[in-house]
Amino acid sequence: MKQFALPLRNTRKTELPAANLSLVFLWGLVARRAPFALLSAILLLLAPGCGRKEPPLSAKDALRTFQLDPAWRIDVFANEPMFADPVAMEIDEDGRIYVVQNSGYPLDTEHAAGKVWLLEDANGDGKPDKSTLFIDKLVLPTGVMRWKKGILVTDAPNVWYLEDTDGDGKADVKRAMLTGFAFTNPQHTVNTPIYGLDNWIYLAHEGFASAVVFADKFGDKGSGIRFADRADSPVIKNERRNVRFRPGNGQLEPTSSTSQFGLTFDDYGHLITVNNSNHAREEVLVARYLARNPDLLAGSTMQDVSDHGAAAPVFFTVRNPRFELLSGAGIFTSACGITWFNGGTLVAEPVHSLVHRDLWKPSGATYQARRAKEGVEFLSSTDSWFRPVNFYIGPDGALYVVDYYRKIIEHPEWTSREVYEAKDIYDGKDLGRIYRVTPAEGQFAPLPRLRLSEASDEQLAGYLEKPNIWWRRTAQRLLVDRQSEKAIGPLRRIAQLGRSPLGRLHALWTLEGLGKLDAPLVAQALGDAEPGVRENAIILAETRLADPKLVEALLRMEEDKNERVRFQLLATLGSVHTLAAAQARKRLLDRGMEDPWVQMAALSASSDQALPALQAAIVSRGNKTPGRARYFQQLGSLIGARGKPGEMAKVLQAAANTAGQDSEWWRAAQLEGLASGLRSRGGTLLPQAVLLKLFGDRAAGVRHAALRLLEISGLPSSTDAVLQQAAATATDRGRPGDHRADAISLLALAPSPQQWEFYQRLLEPSEPVEVQSAAVRALGKRKGTESTKFLLAKWRSMTPAIRAEAGSALISDPERFQLLLAAIESGGLPAWSLPLRQRIQMQMNRDPALRERARSLLAAKAGNREEVLTRYQSVLDKAKGDAAQGRVTFEKTCAKCHQMNGVGAGVGPDLATVRNRTPDALLGDILIPSRSIAQMYEAYVVETVSSGTLEGVIGEQTSTSITLVHEQGKKDVIARSEIKQMYVSNLSAMPDDVDKEISPEQMAHLIAYLRKPN
Repeated sequence: MKQFALPLRNTRKTELPAANLSLVFLWGLVARRAPFALLSAILLLLAPGCGRKEPPLSAKDALRTFQLDPAWRIDVFANEPMFADPVAMEIDEDGRIYVVQNSGYPLDTEHAAGKVWLLEDANGDGKPDKSTLFIDKLVLPTGVMRWKKGILVTDAPNVWYLEDTDGDGKADVKRAMLTGFAFTNPQHTVNTPIYGLDNWIYLAHEGFASAVVFADKFGDKGSGIRFADRADSPVIKNERRNVRFRPGNGQLEPTSSTSQFGLTFDDYGHLITVNNSNHAREEVLVARYLARNPDLLAGSTMQDVSDHGAAAPVFFTVRNPRFELLSGAGIFTSACGITWFNGGTLVAEPVHSLVHRDLWKPSGATYQARRAKEGVEFLSSTDSWFRPVNFYIGPDGALYVVDYYRKIIEHPEWTSREVYEAKDIYDGKDLGRIYRVTPAEGQFAPLPRLRLSEASDEQLAGYLEKPNIWWRRTAQRLLVDRQSEKAIGPLRRIAQLGRSPLGRLHALWTLEGLGKLDAPLVAQALGDAEPGVRENAIILAETRLADPKLVEALLRMEEDKNERVRFQLLATLGSVHTLAAAQARKRLLDRGMEDPWVQMAALSASSDQALPALQAAIVSRGNKTPGRARYFQQLGSLIGARGKPGEMAKVLQAAANTAGQDSEWWRAAQLEGLASGLRSRGGTLLPQAVLLKLFGDRAAGVRHAALRLLEISGLPSSTDAVLQQAAATATDRGRPGDHRADAISLLALAPSPQQWEFYQRLLEPSEPVEVQSAAVRALGKRKGTESTKFLLAKWRSMTPAIRAEAGSALISDPERFQLLLAAIESGGLPAWSLPLRQRIQMQMNRDPALRERARSLLAAKAGNREEVLTRYQSVLDKAKGDAAQGRVTFEKTCAKCHQMNGVGAGVGPDLATVRNRTPDALLGDILIPSRSIAQMYEAYVVETVSSGTLEGVIGEQTSTSITLVHEQGKKDVIARSEIKQMYVSNLSAMPDDVDKEISPEQMAHLIAYLRKPN
């Protein structure tokens, strides 16, 4: 539950008093917005004692610390000693309450301290008064869901089925249902089982995240995820994607999205996910649509929906807040437990002791979320031990807030040694609360006595029309479990005539779960007055597309007024292979061309129609818009990924046979797409004269794209005249730099390349950077070491951009690599002057001898780094940094991998997350980042089938591709079919020798900038 930012470590013993730290935090949050609130906060913090109690507080006293939205009230529902360390809860059909206790967190993986408690209301007052230990000896359990006559509990590497068969309140059946999940740091492991509207069980899952400090405890990467007791079980990889399964028929598959701790659904079944710093995301394009077109390399399937951004500010009231190494003070850093509630979402933020609420509204094919109230949170506490981690909507309609109630919430992987070796790391492990939040006005009925297990099928069907999701979800689950014929009549009546749109919706899906939903009922639902019902009816039609009447009904929905309904129709029609469906898809696409999700849905249909679609787009292209340019590039990419020579030839001819300034944008876009599609598959392209014609085009974009294709195909024969012209262009200082660079790159492709002296003359500081970079790349393609010696001799006169090109050339060949290492060893080439990515490549070289020699030269020496830290610390203690000068340093050095205030590349975490860190903490882990590698930002090595080895930070993953992100925000999207093997490098993606680029004085300025409020 963590925001991963620059690795930050506190190395000094002296810190500001807690009250002063709180003043700093409050000043940054409210000084410009609410001076009176600031003054009140200052007085509150400085008042000596103020007569208040210090934590830990009793549950009753803790109530007095809450600031809650005035429309609601809060009371204690249950608390210790009935249970401790709660992380999840479930109320079953008979009112029994299951509470998951995770006492092993953060580091106790040996004693199996996890438990599940069964709570019951024996005296009928609406609150539990009896607690029975249902199961113990779990390791780090994270979630619970009622299933059949027992419960499912997530406890990596397993999902357990637990059942009490003799009625004593204790589980006597413990059976692994799923197994193979990674046993990784708890905030990333499998959690939150939830029964979906579609009768699948969904699991939040981020897959393996490598630990550095505690690798021995959390280093199990898991095996293939599978049903534990089915020999014929499908097996899915431990990727960073959520998982869904159906125990009854053995179905198991990954979704197209990922979530950290928690996931939820809106009322109409849209999957909503969360990340520690990103509190609101929706899965827009589901896995089955990507699966039907493996040539479509979708970088992501999730939409960030918050209008206040990822790592958004939070408004906390906690006194003496505790922030560890990577906790981003004043922003989302531990978002978890996301839950759909009254038209929006609730998200827990335990580091800041608060609950955040957003209201969601439709926006195109997805949503946009805004704060329920500006400048204040739904629920916050002044008690620093208040740790909300999850929520539950009860049968009474109340919101239940699960409070872990601990002194320290941060995992020790991201704390200082002093913290994780201290005795107070488990303070509060005998405590824990569940609060109930209810409307402030009117009488609120207590939790009713429930006996839904005894309800008739007709009664359960009626419960599907209740406004409360607990009743609808529970009734649907029970009816699907019973598989009773008696339920069919009542369910059909509700689906056809029910007054509640949500009742009609659940009735349809319940009939589907019973195998009794027919095409006429689906067709009727396609015309429902409620858009959400129509949207789901389209999904339900997907398994019935053999019915021509149903397909006709779908086609008649093309003019539906609702954007999300049209989006779903477009996605579904991708599985209908008729001319009428294709024409409808084209019209739907044209209508939503500027929406990237609409394009993705249209293109997911199949790559077979990519060429006809491109030809049609050329005819009706219209004026350039971002959406149209993106569409041409996507079509070119599909054709390139298919790799069919005839199709690619038609793309090239279409671009070559068209002239005019108004055609440059679409010709360049389709050619760039063709090149990227070929590269993603390691495809080949035959040398051909048309590529030279395109290279000679006046349009710079067309020329650049043609060069990329020539790099794949090689030059055709009889190119002497073209090469002579290129040589003249390369040396003509009157030509634009990019045109000269393209000419140099073309010359480098020739079978008989120019002499190295030709390129030497172009590697001068007086030449444009594009020209120098192209000259270095050309030298890198020459065999032998003559050019290598020249590059090493020129090294100190090169700018960073040119050095990056030279470094790539030097490490691409074993003989050159040896010379590079010798230059580093002799001191002629400073190791810090190589880009970080290349230093990682050197230390991960496949040749053991080269790899070990590189590591001995490049690996940071702890003792030396401590000396550097001491030297910088002495300057930092004396100097008052200038934030304006610090911004210059940030943009020059840090922005290659980090963003702040909208500037920079998103390779590593957004540095807004470190704004309220102490200067010494910032300094320590900027200079010695290897002490802690931020999880989800590890450097990975991917060996491909046909494109060699690539390195970078793992970005988005889908069912068909993964993305590697590098310095400057550059990305490689790699088709999964191209991956030979992939592994984490165990090297920090942050350089160890930043001191070579940033002086102590500049560091003081940089830290001042990093800590400056917006």
